[in-house]
Amino acid sequence: MGMKTPMINSAAEKIAYNQDLLTQILLRLPTKSLIKFKSVSKLWRFIISDPDFCLSHTRHHHRNGFLSPTALLLKGDRFCPPSEFSIVPLKHYSKVPFFHYIPDSHVKILQSCNGLLLCESYRQSYLICNPTTKKFRRIYCPSNSAYNFISKSFVSFAFDPLTSPDYKIICIWESYREPCKFNLDLYSSKTGSWDLCIVSFEVDEDEQEIELNNGVFCNGRIHWCGYGEESLYFDVEKECLETMPMALPSRMDAPETCRYFSESRGVLYVAVTYCIAVCLEFDVFEMARDYSEWNWKKRVNVGDAVKAFPELELGCIEYYPGFSGVYIIGSEKQEEPMVVVWADGKIISFDFRQGAWKMLYDLGPGIKIGSLYLGDDDHLHYERFHAYQYFENLSCL
Repeated sequence: MGMKTPMINSAAEKIAYNQDLLTQILLRLPTKSLIKFKSVSKLWRFIISDPDFCLSHTRHHHRNGFLSPTALLLKGDRFCPPSEFSIVPLKHYSKVPFFHYIPDSHVKILQSCNGLLLCESYRQSYLICNPTTKKFRRIYCPSNSAYNFISKSFVSFAFDPLTSPDYKIICIWESYREPCKFNLDLYSSKTGSWDLCIVSFEVDEDEQEIELNNGVFCNGRIHWCGYGEESLYFDVEKECLETMPMALPSRMDAPETCRYFSESRGVLYVAVTYCIAVCLEFDVFEMARDYSEWNWKKRVNVGDAVKAFPELELGCIEYYPGFSGVYIIGSEKQEEPMVVVWADGKIISFDFRQGAWKMLYDLGPGIKIGSLYLGDDDHLHYERFHAYQYFENLSCL
């Protein structure tokens, strides 16, 4: 054994000081390991901190052209403080550093996009954050005199590290001076500047609402859910607005309560809940690849989950759903997505292919997402919750 030690040390030294070979080895390591390995040596820190390496590392860990989320961040609309949310691990236990590395006391997540978070600060600015590297960049709205007269504004985010290291922010705003007319400003990280009013459009007051506050990035486009016949999407590369159908095939003889809009592996999905006496079901619709129509995929009954998990207390009351949210994400090992639902403080998922429910995570005791205790009423799902995908990554800002 003593004779082999110098040979082993020699081989290790050759690897340690061969930058090309070392780079290839580091590319294959998990993100969290690389964060720790920055302290090994100056060379390792130099390699791991290099923007080209960071981009290559992210691209090396895709699966069939898509990144897989590490965790979900769950956030409520009303009852949760702005900078508090719950973490649901999807791969392994993920300790997200929240916003402890940001000096602002109140930060609100607006959108998650392939590893970066778009957040809003009380300081009248926006933050692009990478929770993995604990880095952020503050971006202010453009100094446009028209902004003094804004009545509404909505911000969305586009970032795909598999195609470009750059990201863009879209700000849509309406002025008091011109009601129903919206303008779109575009920020590019490549130039570090805003292009103002690149697109203008009008929305009739009588038209059904388009949720411009909940953008979903998919296929190089930012999409917004609507409740009428049509909605909008913005093509980031072409810098133009287009329409897409929003009329859904009728599946339930009852008015809709809520639409949950999401995407998985390049496909758009809408989950619809209904205003019925006992609401434990929802429908899932899938957008055609050519954006020509929505197709019904499946009706999911959360009541069936009780058969698999008898401890679930859905707490359904008349005309309120027995669950608090629906989100659709990609399954790491299968092409078919899975539906994530939170109810009774537990995060459960439905596998389309297997047709089975699975327990993802229990948020623990106390007042939990999906089971708010309000007065004498038990398990009232008044709050609508949003899910933001979290990806461990080294993307630079």
